[in-house]
Amino acid sequence: MRKIFSILLIAVAPIFSYGQVSPVEGEPMEYDTVKVGLNTFFIIEKGSSFDLDSLLNVAPEFALTPDYYKVRYNEEDLMYKITNNKGDGFDSLYGTRNMRPILHGVAYRGGANNYYHKTDKRHNHNPLPLDGLSGLCQEGFSKGIYLYRERFEEAPLADTCNCIDQSMNEFEYEQRDYFDSVHVRDMLKSTYESATDNGVGPVYLHCWNGWHASGFIAAVILKQFCEFSDWDAVNYWDLGTDGANTSPRYQVQRERIKNFRPYPEFEISDSLRACLCPPMPKNIDSTQLHIEIEHLVVVPEAIPKGFQIVLYNVKFGSGQTTFSNIAENSDIVYLKTALENDPKLKIEIGGYTDNSGSHDKNVQLSKQRAKFVYDHMIASGYSTDRITYAGYGPVRPIYSNRYKSTRDGNRRIEIKLLDKTEHNNNKLVDEEAYDNSVKSAEELAESYLSFYLNDTHTDKNKTSYIIDDLTFASSSSEMPTTGKGIDVIKTLITYLNDNANVKIAVNGYTDASGIAENNLVLSEERAKSVYDYLIANGINADRLSYKGFGADDPIAPNRYKWGRDINRRIEVAFTIL
Repeated sequence: MRKIFSILLIAVAPIFSYGQVSPVEGEPMEYDTVKVGLNTFFIIEKGSSFDLDSLLNVAPEFALTPDYYKVRYNEEDLMYKITNNKGDGFDSLYGTRNMRPILHGVAYRGGANNYYHKTDKRHNHNPLPLDGLSGLCQEGFSKGIYLYRERFEEAPLADTCNCIDQSMNEFEYEQRDYFDSVHVRDMLKSTYESATDNGVGPVYLHCWNGWHASGFIAAVILKQFCEFSDWDAVNYWDLGTDGANTSPRYQVQRERIKNFRPYPEFEISDSLRACLCPPMPKNIDSTQLHIEIEHLVVVPEAIPKGFQIVLYNVKFGSGQTTFSNIAENSDIVYLKTALENDPKLKIEIGGYTDNSGSHDKNVQLSKQRAKFVYDHMIASGYSTDRITYAGYGPVRPIYSNRYKSTRDGNRRIEIKLLDKTEHNNNKLVDEEAYDNSVKSAEELAESYLSFYLNDTHTDKNKTSYIIDDLTFASSSSEMPTTGKGIDVIKTLITYLNDNANVKIAVNGYTDASGIAENNLVLSEERAKSVYDYLIANGINADRLSYKGFGADDPIAPNRYKWGRDINRRIEVAFTIL
């Protein structure tokens, strides 16, 4: 239940002013400022009460329909970027990156603007920055979903804000694993709810860059809701990687997309589909799919050994073999960073020219250009064992030599990757130190009591099962009165009545948060609540026992919120006499 705040009836975001005028002459009026969201504050006046829920339920001034968002973001097609690779393009959404529509006004994909953020720069491998959450909230989004397991512990889980439709909006932020089929279904459910319920705003599904993981879930959504074929969805994924799709490891992603089959329960009507589904671009230019040296820093796993990368920002004038400020050149900085990040990285610096002049002179010119870059790298402290150079003259032009404007691009430096670290091909994100003791998604699915009580399942070799979706309020042992967990317990009571030779032990567990002694007490109190419920519903106490185990025997990682949610559980262990 929300707290009751004493507030003045106007909410602004943000505001820090205090009142100075009193209705009683000569007496100052006391105000305060209450923060209710990341960037939303209420001016409060002591002595008057107002329920925040009432403000949240104020009717909006206009409807945030799919057509509204389509026009607002100028959503031309599935490849249209609302924000670009550096977060620019739509000021209110600066905290996002490479943001694109999936379903108009329902689902969007992209990244988190951390690496390129102008003021709050941090490591690329992070959830949304605060202005990203706040901006999505203000734009009417109902939920943001972070697609990786790692680095979510410090992220805010919600925001309350003034929305563009002049109402108050509540925004949820949660973590899901796009490699977990159960989590994929959860994300499809959230998308379906947004698509079919006018009261639910859009969902933003994001990874780090807005290329691979968000592209995968977007391709799945397009198969589910827009009837994309296997290959249409795969082609969409490839196009949406902005060129970072050449590693053999990404074949795993393509196969997962092809193997996905839509859920019947999330089917939508043809008319709704026609309203929500953006088209693919009319003209797809394959030359847009290119790799730059930046990718070798941000997503090194995307680029295979043997690949050649053009340093587009290294430019030589006609007949020139040097250029100024090489140490400050962005591509040279990226190249140094890549060498520092991967000790196994070995490169060849290749020089190229246009076809003006004699072939032999061009080969010599290209070699001198490559050596200029090579000499700088060696002088910067990189070993000659890791770097070589060569001149290739006018061979293999990447632009037409017919025009001066395009010939300039052929006077270039390319980096060939002679060797590099080979990344795991089974997962897009290599998650170090992942808990080896926890259950896999398949094991977890077979660990629930409903699985045991399913009449069609006869292979009941296990003895202990989790009561599905039985959740307690924080720090409370009071049993819920409704919900799936109660329904499962009622089925258990029927089973025990039908099987008089069965005894059960009720075991309580918590996550690892808080004080261990308190967790042990709380887990036992929750187990006793289930024990008491069974007795109250006719099960003889002689057939029951209970015990609390605190945070022992985790079945999911306690490092992550989603894992802690799973570890807070009640298990029942069966003994058949």
